[in-house]
Amino acid sequence: MVKRSAPSLCIGAVLPFHGLTLFGNGGRCFVYKVLIADDEVLDLEGMRLFIPWSELGLEVVAAVNNGFDAYEVLKDGRIDILVTDVHMPSMSGLELARKAQETEGCSGLRVIFVSGYQDFHYVKQALSLRAYSYVLKPMDDSELVDALVHVTKELDEASRKQEEERQWRQAAQRMAPRYQPQQETSSVEPGKHTKLIQEVTAYMKEQLNRSLTLKEVADRFAFSPNYLGLMFKEEMGVGFSEYVIAMRMERAGELLKDPKVKIYEVADQVGYRYMPYFSRQFKETFGMTPIEFRRHR
Repeated sequence: MVKRSAPSLCIGAVLPFHGLTLFGNGGRCFVYKVLIADDEVLDLEGMRLFIPWSELGLEVVAAVNNGFDAYEVLKDGRIDILVTDVHMPSMSGLELARKAQETEGCSGLRVIFVSGYQDFHYVKQALSLRAYSYVLKPMDDSELVDALVHVTKELDEASRKQEEERQWRQAAQRMAPRYQPQQETSSVEPGKHTKLIQEVTAYMKEQLNRSLTLKEVADRFAFSPNYLGLMFKEEMGVGFSEYVIAMRMERAGELLKDPKVKIYEVADQVGYRYMPYFSRQFKETFGMTPIEFRRHR
């Protein structure tokens, strides 16, 4: 790093970073937490003061000058990015990163090493620890900034996937009650119309690849649409149309797990001839589009 004058620093002190405001980057309204560790006081202060952390959407939780203090911070709170010098007395940055890998809550930690050592031995060890970047001293601030920009993009992508997965789980939970009545018919006292409705739903399942109306199903089983609709809702707990949609969406979710089946083929197999309508219905059910759903299976 380019050397700069810095205020005095007591050995072992932890330096909080003040004046941080929430940063919105591409719709992101939160910050990633950073820990800096470097036994060179000027380098430590230089990174803390002159890197535009808040503009990058980052918060420096602590800046410490030894590996032991750094490890305590890692254990006590969730840190997203560790920026550490490779060569520090007592506990090196390499050892710190190695211990972090074995520490609960640090599995997603991204490590950026800064070092005055270009020795391949250190670089090789850093690579073995899945270091995100290895920045050589003396360095321009822009080198570290570039590394931080790339690591935040990676964290953004990981966060996006986690959020989509969370939405998918919520959608799956919302879907579950729709099928509960059918799933439990074999374990509860059969209702007055249980056998008939089981036959109706079995027929519906076979016909999911085409238009399916209550009138058609009622005609097949020799009932009026109104009467069959009442029996169906009494037995299943949901209306006929809602149940058809739920069955189509469940089947679509199963088909999308097979990457060889095209999305338009999935839509066709569950009775949708108009792709935009299928996509809209799927998103209303699962909270994500068919493409997003497939990407996370």
